[in-house]
Amino acid sequence: MPTVFFGVFCAVCALFALAGLALVVPRDIPPLYGTVALILTFAALGVAILR
Repeated sequence: MPTVFFGVFCAVCALFALAGLALVVPRDIPPLYGTVALILTFAALGVAILR
């Protein structure tokens, strides 16, 4: 169960980071979507492995 919370925490942190970067540098949003998708994929993979 703690691994699920950690995965959700990582996903929320990635989304907050994207929102913060969108406020600072709006023209860089498209490349960031790929990075956030990669982070969320790694978080989901980590939860799946540890579970």
